[in-house]
Amino acid sequence: MTRGPIHIHIAEQVREVEACLAWSGQRPVQWLYAHAAVDERWCLVHATHVTPEEVRLMAGSGAVVGLCPITEANLGDGLFPMREHIAAGGRFGVGSDSNVLIDAAEELRLLEYGQRLTLRGRNVLSPANLSTGRWLYQQALEGAGQALGVRAGLAVGAPADLLELDPDHVSLHGRSGDSLLDSALFAARNGAVRAVWRNGRELVREGRHLNRDAIQTRYRAALDRILA
Repeated sequence: MTRGPIHIHIAEQVREVEACLAWSGQRPVQWLYAHAAVDERWCLVHATHVTPEEVRLMAGSGAVVGLCPITEANLGDGLFPMREHIAAGGRFGVGSDSNVLIDAAEELRLLEYGQRLTLRGRNVLSPANLSTGRWLYQQALEGAGQALGVRAGLAVGAPADLLELDPDHVSLHGRSGDSLLDSALFAARNGAVRAVWRNGRELVREGRHLNRDAIQTRYRAALDRILA
């Protein structure tokens, strides 16, 4: 039996839940926990439509919930009960699904703003003594590392996945410490990203992907074939 990460899309849309109920008499997350030994290796992608009991199951098992706020908003899926999940000790990460837009800062910002709209409050996810940007970034980093089965953060043995912010970006002017993350996520978006390394290999320099021209050329060619 594999001991690697296990990812599963689950309970994303209401019709999915209804179909599972009609088939099995149980909701998707309920059925999964009744038939599989879900633990910290698992990443439950979306899990948008869950009951309070299912939230407790997910949090108690140590599984990560993989949220895709951009996709879930684009498709009109609904909002994950994030505050209840966090209160139960749940873990989460964010990622792209439909690829309608690939923007890590937007994923985290939309995650927070969606909860604010529902709960009609400000800074509704992070503890009162922490900056929202710092909390979202750190929690998502740790959850993503767990979901991928790798060590997260700056540590010996961890993947050399690094991001450099542009200190001259106007949205970061005069900022330091946690306020840099607040401004990077909620004001600068991805415009403040100056460089990116993946496994120690530089991919983005001065805000531009090193293979951007070639990627755009292939993308246009693919579109032309599809739309022809």
